Order: sequence, then C-alpha cells, then structure tokens
Amino acid sequence: MSVSWSKDTEAQAGSTATGSQTSDRSAADEKGNRSRGRSILKSYKSEDSNPQSPGSYDTISRIALRHMMSLSDSKISKLPNSLIEMCVVVGMDDDTGLKYSRRSHAQPDRGDGIGEIFRQPMEPSVLAVISNQLAYFPQSKVQVDPFYPPIAAVTTPMSPASSQGFAPHAMRTLPPRRLSVTARRLSIKPRALPFPHNQEMINSLPPLCFPGDCFVQETRPEDHLHSVVLTSISGRRSYAVCLITHRQYSVKQMPGGGGLCLVECPSSTTTVRQTDSDESNDKLLCWVPTCIVLISQQPYFTLLKECLSTLIPQLKDKPYTLFHVLKEFTLQLTMVPIPPAGPVSINFLLGEVLTVHPPEHPDKPVVDITLHLPFLLFSVDQILQILACILTQQRIVFLSHDFALITPIIECFMMYILPFKWPFVYVPVVWNAMLDLLEAPGCYIMGCSSAHRLRIAQIEGLVMVDLDRGQVQVCDTVKALPSIPTRAAEDFKEKFQQIRTGCFDIAMLSRPIAASFEAEKARREKLQRAFQRDITDLFLELLVIVFRDTSEYINTELRVFKQEDFLSSRAKEDREFYKQVLHTELFKQFKEDRLDQKKDYYTQMEKRSHRLSVIGGGSSGELSRLRKTSSLVSNPAEPRVMTRKSSVNDLSKSLPSTQKSVNFMMPPFRLPLSTPQTYYEECIDQLGYNIQSVKTPTVKASYLFLRGMFKIGCGRPLDGLDDFHSLHTTDLSIFPFRAVEQVIDALSIPDKEHLHKQDFYKKAEILRKISQRRKRPQLSQTPVLHPEDLPQEGVIEQSEFIKHMQYTEIAIDLDVIERVFNALTAAQGYLDTETFIYFHDAWKESEAEADEIPTCVFDHLLKNCETVLKLSSLIRSDFGTGRLVLTDKRLFFLIEGSNEYKEVILLRNIDKLEKFDSIYLVLQSAPALRIFSKRESDPPFVANLKAERNCWFTLITEMWAGRNISDAQKDPQVVQQAARNVLLLDAVIRSAENPGATHARHLDAAAWQLCHFTRLKSEGMAKVTPETSSVLVHKFNPSSNEAQRTTVEAMIYTPGKIGSDDDNHPRLWCAMGSGRVKVFNGSNFVLEAEIDEAKDRVCCLQLVRGDQVWAGSFDTTIYIIDVVSYTANKQLVEHDDIVSDITTDEDSSMAYTASLNGQVNVWDTQSLVLKNTINLDNTDKLVSIKYYKGNIWCCTKDDIRLVNLEGEELRRLQHIDAQGVPQLIEAFIIAHDMVWTGCGRQGVVACWDVNTLSKKKEMKVSCRGISRLVEVKGRIWAGSKQGKIHRFDCKTGKYMNELSAHDDAVRALCKAEDRYVITGAGSRDGKVAVWRAGAMRF
Repeated sequence: MSVSWSKDTEAQAGSTATGSQTSDRSAADEKGNRSRGRSILKSYKSEDSNPQSPGSYDTISRIALRHMMSLSDSKISKLPNSLIEMCVVVGMDDDTGLKYSRRSHAQPDRGDGIGEIFRQPMEPSVLAVISNQLAYFPQSKVQVDPFYPPIAAVTTPMSPASSQGFAPHAMRTLPPRRLSVTARRLSIKPRALPFPHNQEMINSLPPLCFPGDCFVQETRPEDHLHSVVLTSISGRRSYAVCLITHRQYSVKQMPGGGGLCLVECPSSTTTVRQTDSDESNDKLLCWVPTCIVLISQQPYFTLLKECLSTLIPQLKDKPYTLFHVLKEFTLQLTMVPIPPAGPVSINFLLGEVLTVHPPEHPDKPVVDITLHLPFLLFSVDQILQILACILTQQRIVFLSHDFALITPIIECFMMYILPFKWPFVYVPVVWNAMLDLLEAPGCYIMGCSSAHRLRIAQIEGLVMVDLDRGQVQVCDTVKALPSIPTRAAEDFKEKFQQIRTGCFDIAMLSRPIAASFEAEKARREKLQRAFQRDITDLFLELLVIVFRDTSEYINTELRVFKQEDFLSSRAKEDREFYKQVLHTELFKQFKEDRLDQKKDYYTQMEKRSHRLSVIGGGSSGELSRLRKTSSLVSNPAEPRVMTRKSSVNDLSKSLPSTQKSVNFMMPPFRLPLSTPQTYYEECIDQLGYNIQSVKTPTVKASYLFLRGMFKIGCGRPLDGLDDFHSLHTTDLSIFPFRAVEQVIDALSIPDKEHLHKQDFYKKAEILRKISQRRKRPQLSQTPVLHPEDLPQEGVIEQSEFIKHMQYTEIAIDLDVIERVFNALTAAQGYLDTETFIYFHDAWKESEAEADEIPTCVFDHLLKNCETVLKLSSLIRSDFGTGRLVLTDKRLFFLIEGSNEYKEVILLRNIDKLEKFDSIYLVLQSAPALRIFSKRESDPPFVANLKAERNCWFTLITEMWAGRNISDAQKDPQVVQQAARNVLLLDAVIRSAENPGATHARHLDAAAWQLCHFTRLKSEGMAKVTPETSSVLVHKFNPSSNEAQRTTVEAMIYTPGKIGSDDDNHPRLWCAMGSGRVKVFNGSNFVLEAEIDEAKDRVCCLQLVRGDQVWAGSFDTTIYIIDVVSYTANKQLVEHDDIVSDITTDEDSSMAYTASLNGQVNVWDTQSLVLKNTINLDNTDKLVSIKYYKGNIWCCTKDDIRLVNLEGEELRRLQHIDAQGVPQLIEAFIIAHDMVWTGCGRQGVVACWDVNTLSKKKEMKVSCRGISRLVEVKGRIWAGSKQGKIHRFDCKTGKYMNELSAHDDAVRALCKAEDRYVITGAGSRDGKVAVWRAGAMRF
C-alpha cells in the first residue's frame, strides 16, 4: 500500500480555485502520482539542505503541518446515529509484503519462497482504518493522512521569500519526508485515535475477514461478501459486512531470504512467470486478497452489502485508487443518519439511490435481512427445535462451508426470539485459529466451517445445526431436550402455511411486470418488507402464546413471580420445557421487564391476542374472528391489520393508506467540503422546511430527531437538545436517551451553565433528570493534549512528560512519574522523543499481551479481581511447556495447547528467588530461575526463562516486596502501587531493547529507579513491631479517588447494625482538608457518599440527635447533613470565624458550636434557633470545647476555661512546667472525672482533677508534641505529631506501649463503640488506620 496524500492535496487546491471538483478528477491516477513523487523527491535532495530555498522540502512540510493544524479544531463531528462507524481495510500490499501464516509450514528463510505462495496461508494485516475524522494507515510510513477529511481550507499566506518559486502542485506530488516523522508521532501519540472501537477490536478483524485462512490466487476469483458480528467488552454489538476483492501484484523474493515483497501491477497484466535477466530471483504475478469492512451500530446487512457493491466496478478498473475511493466513500456513509422508529426512511445517492429503513419499533433492531432464509434450509419442526434450544440455553454451533450464510441465519434466529435477548457468548464466525473456543465451558452460539464437522462432533454437550445438510444434531450427552409447547407449535405451523404466500415469487405470479426497473425494484422491496413483518409478527405471537398469562402470575408491588403456580397451570406434557426455560438468564431479563410493567411490542401483542387464551372454549368461527384481529401493529406509525388468511392482493398492499412511508432525500454529496458543517447545514435547512409543512405527528417527530442529530454533528449540541426536547409533543418513544447522555456529559462547564439557562431546558424534565444523574466530574482533570503539543522532535522536558503520562493514565502520581522520568533519562535531565515513543509502544505491547489470557482462566483463576502483569514467552518448566504468568497475587503456569493452568505459588508464600544456569543434555546451559516456597513440603519451582530471566527476577522481586509490605502494613493499596511499578518496569525494560533508547546503555540503573518497594523492603518497611501488628486491623486511603492525598481533619463513627441490609449500618464520617465529607461503610470501609458543599476545609464533625451530622468548616459555616440521604440542605452561618469544634449535651437537645475567635453559639437542635452566644475574652485560638455536667470546657491552647451556660467564667486551667513556663495545650478530654491534656510542643500528657483542677499525674514520651487524645476501655490513646500512638493506663497512668501509625501527624482520632480506635493522618500520609481497642501488649 503506497499511500499518497498528493491527490487529496490536489483536490483541495483545485477546489480553492474552482469551488468544486468533479468525480472524474477526484479519481486521478494514484500510480502516476507515486512515480512523479519519487522523481521529485530526487530533485529536491539538493534543495533539502537549504531550508530557505524556494520550494524546499522543509517549507512544504511546514505548509502541510499548518494545514493539518488548521483543520485540527474544525474536524467533522461524529454523527451519533451515523450509518457506519468506520471502514477497515484488511489484507496485504506493497507495504506489508507477503508473510506466511503462523500455521504455515513454508518460510522464506528456508528457501521455500515463491513456490509455496499459492499453497500456504498468508498472514493478513490491518491496512487502513477510516472514520469521518481520521484516515489511519498503520503499515505505511506515513500513518495519518494530514489532509483528511478533504476540506477546502484557506491556506496561510506565505512570506515573499518563502513563496517565491513555489506552486501548489509542488506540494501535491512531493512525498512528505519530514511529515512522515510527524505523522508517526501522531499515530502513536498518547492521545487515543478517535475511533469508535478500541484497538483490540480492530486488531481482531483480520481473522474474521478471512475465517477460512487467507490465500494468494493464481487467477482472479469472484468478489465475495460475508458478514460478522463484533461484541465489545461491555457487551455492545456492532455489525460488519466484509467485501473480499483481489488486486494484482508482482511477487519478488528479497535477497538472502529477506521475505517476499509485492509490487502493484496494472489489472490488465496476465499471470505469467517472468525471469529478470539482471536478477537471480523470480517474479510471479498473483492476485492478493483485500477485505473492505464496513462497521455499523445497527444490523443493516443488506444495505451495507449494496453500498459495498457500488465499489466493485471502479475497483476492478482502477484497483490502485482503492484508498482514495474509500476515503470519500467512508466520509459520505458516516454522514448518512439512521432514522428513528417511525414512517421516515432516508434516501441517499451512492451511484444509485439507496434507502435506510427505520426500525419497526424503538425497542427492536432494524430488520434488514431475509428472515425466511431458515425456512429454505430447514423444516418448520426443525426451526422450532432450534428455537427451543436457544430458549433453553444450549451450546449451539452452526456449520456451513460458506461463511456468508452463517451470520444471516443466526441473526434470523436472534430476531425470532425477540423480546428475549441472548446474553452469552455470541460469535457467528469462528475462524480456524480460534476453534478451541468451542471447547470452552458455558452457553454459547457460534458458527464455523463445516470442514471441521468431525472434530466438532467429538465435543460433548453441543447442538450442531448443519446449514449445508439441513440437519439438527443433538449430542448424546445433552439431557432430554424439550420441545416448544404442542398447542403453540401447531398454531404456529398453521399460521405459517397461511402467510408463506407473501413470498415475492409467489405474490408476483398473478402480477404484471412493472414498466421500469426502478418501479419493479420498489414493488419487490415493498412486498419483501411486508413479508418480513409477517414473519416477525408470527414468531412474536408464538412467544406470546408460549408465555401466555405470565403477567397474571406477577405481583408488581412485591416484585414476585409465582413460578410454581405458573408451572402448575401449564399442560403436563409441556412442563419440562417451562422448567428449563424459567431458570435461564433469557427468562430472567424477560421477567424483570414484566415486573417493571414495560410497555413494549410484546405487551401490545399480548393485549391483542389475550382472548386467544381461551382456545378450545369457542367455535371455529369465533377463533377465526379472534385471529383476524390479533396481529401486532409492528410500527405505531403504520397501523396494519393482517388476517391469517391474507390474500396475495392484500399482501401487495401492505402499506396502509392512512399513514404511508415518507422518504427524506439527502442532499448530493460533493467533495471537498467548504467547511466541516456545510453538508449538515444543508440537511438541517431541508428538514426545517419539512417540519414547517408536515402535519403528521409521527413524521414530524422523525424529522425533529434527525435535525437534532445533524445539529450535534454540526457542533451545536444545545440546538440539538432543543429539538430532542420537542419530541415530547410528538413522539417521546424515539427519544435518544443514550445520545443525549453522551452529549450532556461532553459539554464543557460554560456550555452546561448556558444549557441550564435555556428556556427549553427549564421546561424539559427529562433533560434535567439526565443531566442530574451524570457523575460529578473529578476534582483534578487529566491535562488535555492538542496536536501541536504532542512530541514531534527534539527533547521532552519533565513538565511535558508529566502531562503525557497523566493524560494517557500510565501514571498519575507525581512521585511515580518522576521516577520513570529519571529512569528513562539516565540522569540527563531531559528525555529525547524517540525514547518516549519506545517506552509508550512497550507499554501498549504489554497491555496487548495481558489480553491474550484465555477467557476461562479469567473466569476461574482470576475471579478475585487479579491483574495480569506479565506473560513469558514459551518456556520449559517443571510443569511442562507453556508460559509463566505473573499477577498481583500469584504466579501460575499456563500449559501450552490448552486452557489448563497450574498455580506455581502465592507471592506471600515466596521464601527466596535464585538465579542459576540449568544444565541439560542438549543445551549445555540455560539461564533459569528457581522459586522457593516457605512451605518446606513444596519443592522449588524451576523455569527456564533464558534471556528473560533477569527481567522476571526483577519483576517478581518488586511485586513480592509490595505484597510483603502490604501484609505488614495491612494496606491493600500498596499491592496496587506495586503492580503499577511492575508494569512500568516491564515497559522500561522492553523499550531498552531498542538500541536508540537513552536508557539502553544503563538498563540496570534505570530498572533500579523503579524498584521502589524493593528498596523499602530492604529498609525494613516489610517489618513492623509485634505491638503494632497485633493491634492494627486495617489501613486505607480516603483520598484514593482524588488526584492528591489530603489531610483527614476529623472523624466520627455513627453506630448501627453490622450486616444490616437497610440503612441502619455503621458508618465512618471523615472530614477532609479538600472540603469534602466522605462517608464509608463502617464494616468494610467502602466509600458510600461524598458531600462537597463546603467551600473550604471541614475541620470538625458531630452527630446530633442520631439523624444529623453537623460539619464545621473554615468558611465559617456549619453544614447540617442528613444521615440517610447525605444531603446538606441546611446551614448555620452565624459564626464570624473558622468553626473549630461542635459538641452537644447528654440528650442532644442543645448543640454548642465554637469558632477560633472565642465565639460559642448555643443552638436548639430541633428548631435550629440560636438560643445564646458566649464570647470568650482575649483569645483567637478556641480550638475545642466539651460539654460536661452542665458546663462548657473551652480549650484556647493557652488555657482551658470552664464557663457556665450563661457565659460566666468559673475557673481556668493552665499547664505550667517545672520551670514556670506555660505549655501549649493542643488537645484535652474528660474521662473518669479527670481532665487529660496533651501538650502541643512536647511529648507531655497530664492528668487533672475535674473539680479542683489540680495536677494528678504527668507522663512524658519521646515526640515533638501531642495532637489528639481519646479514652477507650480505661486506656488513653495519645496521637503524636510524628505519627506515633502512645497508650497509657487511665487509672495508674502507666505507659503501656508505642504504635507505629502514620508517616505524618495524627490529625484525627475517634473510637468505634469501644471496640476500635480510628486514626487519621496529615496530607503527607493521608491514610486512615483502624486499631483493635482491646488488644494490649506490655
């Protein structure tokens, strides 16, 4: 594939001069442009050395770059309901050459060469990925087309010096050498390519395009089409139609076994073997397959087939124009919308007029497939048997020699079972390399080649549906397979015999041929669509009869389905069928819809056929009359009553006279576009005119829907939302909830504020609900990288490196990013661009490898949320041949050739690692790794990792150290951090394989920079004192969902019932330095809610009356939070300074709030009325207050003042040391009629008589000061500013022990029902630790 931007540039330059461009000119000869480009490149070599020379290469590169950047902010927005999402080209060309498949036995370096190319399968590659925003060519030197999409942009005027002697055609034909470097940067840039599917799904297309292997042909085969279904990780399905065509190439073997290269040839060249007299290698002409894939979000199989068929004539005549044609072709199809359910179809011109028909119902996929195909292959009894297999969730495999037949047949059955939806593995096309999927456990529906019939027949528990033979074979190991209930099956057969006359061939026997081809095509399409609706109605009515009266056994208030009563009401011979179906996942979702009283097409049919439930109770005439009125109205906009004895004439008049289908003709598509919005604006204007003139509500609703989508595509989301809001007056059933959610979520903050001011938004309750249920954005947003900010050449400073790392989410923590930067730069202080690219590529490679783990291993071994960190290459070990796998919890061995695995060892059970050379008979020595277990009974595990040994030793050591520290500190977050370090280490080591990487010469030092937990372990972090280990229960970071750690300012524990299903469970409330109040489940410490009403730090919390939490903030406000709803709808704003503490009396009838300026407010907690205000004199440091026996104790740091409720000072306590110097009182508590104080600048804890305020005891510990105190079970817990906890006996004052708690000061301290003590630390540590209160160790 020789990608040339020259023709696209020529189109744009020509459009600037003439304003338009004809289709003949747009199809200019790419081959000629290539040759001209090569010659001009040679002529510019001399000029390239002088950047200022007129027309020099650098000048042209800068112009191309400016052009690309000018379009970066004006790209065509994606139409949310576009017909296709992208076009992918798969195959081989002159950029890839011919590569034998991994399963091939021939290899060029063995001398097999050209002679084997027609007998051995080849390895196809993704050649192009084209959306409406980007054309990406991964195999080309220039990977991103800078001039796509073709927009007639006004070029920047050039200076006289640079423009002298320069002509636009020079840039048209010049291969952009410097631009190729830039394009590579853009193609692997941290910013993801704007494709609607991830790279994994795109990379999975080659085997799906050639499921029967990819072969080079001696003669040109016929073009071939087939369809596939793609399923994302989230379960969303996309539908693809593939066109396989062939292009002629000349094959030549490179000298020295360097592979097979391809050179594109004119299509008229005959297939002959030629021998070049000047070269020793043979040249052979062959036909190389190329697959063009169109991917859509709706199953428009027939329409996409028609679209691809329009390409065939042009590709046969001029195959070298493939990529240019596809860029224009894809751009047009991405700008064609899918209409909503209703009477409006979309017509567009693509060689001929093509039609996009709407779905029949908003809840149903579009029917664009021949639904009577299965009836041509199977009998009605066999179809019902297959239907029963699907409804009972069997493992079903569809077989055929033609892959083009498999997907349509399976999709027909998916349409037959609606409203049931298959929730399990669904792979209509299984390629040869993935046949092992058939042996995976669980339910699935798959399709594969009938060539594997004998091997598939040996798999137990399968139902084989042979499309070639028209057979349904049930494996002997499948338990008795029930049939569709007899009465429903007989009724279905009778009705099918009545409607099958609707087939076009039968219906047209008595009809004359239309006068024109277009009229005949329209009539055929009309009759076929009517017949399709009859078939869907027939199967829907079958399911209604099978599950008749389900709603009568449902209690919607209690949400209960009376299953036993329902079973007992069924006929005895049918109960086995219902027993199996009622326990399936298919019926579970169906039942949930009925419990939700969902009003869908099933409900409509059920209402119309309800009277049929009395079959057997009426005369045949009565039944006939009932059946005539029981047909479902498939489309609300097309009410249609169909009798079961419909005549041919009736079927030919399927569209009613009351509401006919309406066609909206898209404007002609012309390139280049003058602006990205030009085409959409034409559509909007045309729809606006139609909306003004139309009177039918359903037609108007469809027009409003389409206009709203076009406005979003124009970059006018608010106008689009206005049109969607107008649907409530026409047809709200087609409201695009998903598109509206995406639009609102993508709005910037100013746009959202502007939206909230719009009149239509104030009236649109549905828009407000969608807006309100969107997640609140994170406090710290990922930096946005624009194209001009991406690394292109030169060096990357640390600040820029941080932006790239955070944007790609490779790492967020600044400390981690700094370590990576130091590792990659080898202490140079800057990073070259190439090294960054090597590192980023290595990171992506490791991600792709982790995805290769078999699904069944994830289902069974990794069910505990393990993360795969590293896979080895194929190695020999004590468990045989296979691959070693490292996760964040263990090592396991994946045996080659099967999905079996064996656990090697848990990381916490590793005793030591040993590197050594293993001796064998064949190999004199091989680097190996020996892993010893702490269990003496387990022998050491030996893995011959060879060249990978040192890497694996480093990675296992780091993960092992992280696991040990996590276990010692009882902090699960350390494991996550160590896992991230392992991934970064792996990427650094991989990238060092490139000799040009800066750190390649200093790999050991670079790796050691990232062995963070290995160093911490060597420093003793993996060991804690026995006292700390016996008391510490758990640690967690309450700021884990934020960009930076913040101080835990205060905490309270609200009691409840552990394990309670309702809201009556314990909770831990944390006041954070970020201004948020976070609520955690008190039993598992899972975050339940965040309240971020405060404008500054929240520094105190108090439970009031059991149903409120009062939070005092630095913004002088007290926020009253409801403990059930977590809402803070009430505020107290009477303080003039920072609210420092809150307390209550014994029954919480009165609350006392303090601020630093000495103000104490007294509140009635019921009415929230301010009863009194007490002002302390000569203080600006009132940090805490306590209510005790009718008085208020106030700590001002200089002293503690005892005042009564009227504000009269009774006594004052000062801590004077032995030298007579007053000590700063940081914290105090009252316990057992004693006042305990902690000095803020010394490690002194004093005890005072509560009545006389005389000092009873004074205890000293080694620390900078005491920050918090709490009393639990007769023990005093004193938190220090060094992060330690000191414990004293409350009665004797004896010092008990010291606990290692945090790496920063203890800023919050509370108790949980005398069972636990909970501490919170400053921002340097930022963690919460839970301690066992009863455990004591002297």
